[in-house]
Amino acid sequence: MQEIYSLSADQLEQRLRDETMAMTWPSVSGAIDLAKQAHAGQMRRGSESPYIVHPLRVALILLDVAEQKAAPIICAGVLHDVLEDSDTPQDDIEDDFGPQVLDMVLALTHPDQREGESAFDRNKRMFENMQWSGRDVHVVKSADRLDNLITAHQAMSDERLSEYITESREMLLPLTLASNTALYHALNAAIDQAETSRREA
Repeated sequence: MQEIYSLSADQLEQRLRDETMAMTWPSVSGAIDLAKQAHAGQMRRGSESPYIVHPLRVALILLDVAEQKAAPIICAGVLHDVLEDSDTPQDDIEDDFGPQVLDMVLALTHPDQREGESAFDRNKRMFENMQWSGRDVHVVKSADRLDNLITAHQAMSDERLSEYITESREMLLPLTLASNTALYHALNAAIDQAETSRREA
């Protein structure tokens, strides 16, 4: 898995297209095109990388770590932030990739933050709802959180990182354990590493 963190956005895209070439429908290539359009001009927080590197890595983690071979799951990995971070209509996802992919993307989209609600409480509400979303959503969310723990935690305040680690360990990790053993071990190790880094900072 570590080698994907040395790849550029173009290299990640080419690798994902190559590894999913045999998948028929829904189109992973089409999902990549839509995600690139939706995230155009967006940058990864705390880095100089274009945002698209994140969903591309999530999809490759799903393929290579979680060993997911179903096109809807890979498409959901590529598209998981599209509704949250752009004005892409839900109908576009349903029309091009089917209701299964749309349902997963909706389940992976953060709810609006209520007045006076912390990010931690909003995410807790999301994870509580996610318990009933099914294994596929849990697997995609675990891949998403794994990439975030490896790459994005440097941009968080100590308080937010502490909350993020707690969310990951207490709210997500049990879902991961019940869904995918390889992903569970990778996520657990990333949580431990983020906690070590936080203490040493």
